[in-house]
Amino acid sequence: MAYKTKQLKKFHIQTIKNFFYQEKIGNKNILSEQTGISKTTCTTILKELLEEQFIVQIENNASTGGRPSKQYQLNKDYEHYCLMYFKSGDQMEIEIEVRNLYSEKISHEKTTFPVCTDEHIYQMTDRVFERDDRIKGIAVSIPGVIDQKGQILSCDIDELKNQNLGRMFGERYGIGVIVENDVNLAVVGCYRGEESLAFLYQPKRMYSGCGLMLNHQLYKGSTLFAGEVGYLAGCAGSQPKDRESAKKILIEQITALICIINPETIVIHSDYDIKAEEIWVELETFIEIRHLPMIRMTEGLDSYIFDGLMEAVVDIRKERFHMEDGRKVQ
Repeated sequence: MAYKTKQLKKFHIQTIKNFFYQEKIGNKNILSEQTGISKTTCTTILKELLEEQFIVQIENNASTGGRPSKQYQLNKDYEHYCLMYFKSGDQMEIEIEVRNLYSEKISHEKTTFPVCTDEHIYQMTDRVFERDDRIKGIAVSIPGVIDQKGQILSCDIDELKNQNLGRMFGERYGIGVIVENDVNLAVVGCYRGEESLAFLYQPKRMYSGCGLMLNHQLYKGSTLFAGEVGYLAGCAGSQPKDRESAKKILIEQITALICIINPETIVIHSDYDIKAEEIWVELETFIEIRHLPMIRMTEGLDSYIFDGLMEAVVDIRKERFHMEDGRKVQ
């Protein structure tokens, strides 16, 4: 019985923490209504989280008769997160942002290396951790495919192939780490509530890649290969020779996405500066307009990737576990 009581309390605390991670502001009435936890229990846990400095008390809500309810806000500096973005090119580049719980930028740095070694990587990360002792999670973006155990199966940065960055950083810093594909992070970062969304990236150096949000969830496929549109028939094994051939390949990839998943929106970043109007003109010749998605071109993906990294690292801080009666923290 004592075990079940402790487990239930842990369940309630994490449920309320997850509410604040998501909503940022609340009071006991809203918490009770949203979580199903009694107001009495909410009051007790709020006091504990206030002492822990996970939340801070702010100005009370206006009274509608009776005592005004106390209002609480997530302490934005309760913990910080290290967001790492590995980029391929003539030289490997690592860009790091540290953000607080409100996704406000605390620090930023960027370094290029002729080759990628563990020593080079640790030089940067050690410096970041020496400056900020509030970092409680790491999220890493790489141009590659990662398996369920965090092993990098393939990567545009040769030195990262077969590495397990999650284990490396987890063992060195003793905190939670998530490693994810860059285009998957981009689609998470630009997601605005669409039921289905695709983010298609066409670089000049490597194959195109696509991140997919289906039914409001990131979709990776059974072997984590979903979105590797660079391997489609007609595209595989070849790089565009010029802008016109790049446009032709892009149209083929967009057509495949429309026919297979019929997304509500496709966001596209092409290093060949292809315009949305050009794509529409081509698509309208063989697909009915009613089937065409909204097409949005973007000039870059860095901001989307960092926003995606932030979503990913907060997600690993939202502890998930099942009670014996089947309840689970969302």
